[in-house]
Amino acid sequence: MSQFKLLYRPLGTIPCYVLQRDDGAEFEVLSGFGGGLNAWRVPVDGSSDSHGTIMLDLLYGYRDEPTLRKISPDTNAGCRLTPFPGRTAYAQFNWLGETYKLVNNVSWAPHALHGFLQDKEWKFESFESDGESCTAVFSCDWPGAFAGFPFPFRVTNVITFTGESVTVTASVKNIGTSDLPYSEGWHPYFMLGEKIDNLVLKLPKCSLAVLDSADLPTGNFKEETRFVSGRQIYDEFINDCFCLEKEMTQLQSGDGDIINNAHVLLEGERYALDIWQKAGLEQYNAIQIYTPPDRMSIAIEPMSSEPDALNHHRGLIVIPPGEERTFTFGCDFLVR
Repeated sequence: MSQFKLLYRPLGTIPCYVLQRDDGAEFEVLSGFGGGLNAWRVPVDGSSDSHGTIMLDLLYGYRDEPTLRKISPDTNAGCRLTPFPGRTAYAQFNWLGETYKLVNNVSWAPHALHGFLQDKEWKFESFESDGESCTAVFSCDWPGAFAGFPFPFRVTNVITFTGESVTVTASVKNIGTSDLPYSEGWHPYFMLGEKIDNLVLKLPKCSLAVLDSADLPTGNFKEETRFVSGRQIYDEFINDCFCLEKEMTQLQSGDGDIINNAHVLLEGERYALDIWQKAGLEQYNAIQIYTPPDRMSIAIEPMSSEPDALNHHRGLIVIPPGEERTFTFGCDFLVR
């Protein structure tokens, strides 16, 4: 029977917790910066010219505080993106006849990006474990004390780790007195110890969101033909949003809790990752994918809608006061 423990391992001055199995498998949560999913390491057999086991990194993240401070505005590695993922056009949105001004927080476009909590400290709530897995809980409040988004909410991340798998249950509760306009996602960068050019990417049945010259969704879609059947990534640059088909997005869980997961497969010669997200009404119905310049990782981001939902309202979730919504995604590590 495996044993799990919780370690406190700050990244410089930034609080960070590690969920660790007794054989060294571990999952790192950067609670002091966006609640980021910062590292996932598993023991694997070494190559033929090495001995014993080695630790394989499955997530790109920040390994020291100076690097984080330098590159985090452009990477947002591992962070939960709330109350909107991706771009909000020209850092403003209209809601119930009012125009709300956000902050242009990136240098390369006039938009607002990835919400408000991607660099905030999250509160550690609890840890528990058994012989099969361990679970850690973190929370963060948005008080709504900002004219650009005066809608208070509380978010909670429940992270369950077995060693070879991780499940993230993300909830949001409207703690204000008016309806909360909401969308969300995550920004994990997955890796398999080799250049992504060599990996095979397979997507679920989906359509590609067409963008305008400002990289904003037009509301038009085209059939995704590159990766639905699975193919090698090669040197292709990807920075696209893939929207799941209605046969998945319109399903609603009942008392039996319909299993309605969309899967992305990332496959190398020796290892693979099965990255899944629960789809359906008010669930994760889009996947943003981005290939960084160094080609050593790939961002595969579950999102509740395509970007700019606060303006176009496609997939926008409206949460009444006191109500809560829950979203789930996860990943399984496979040895081929």
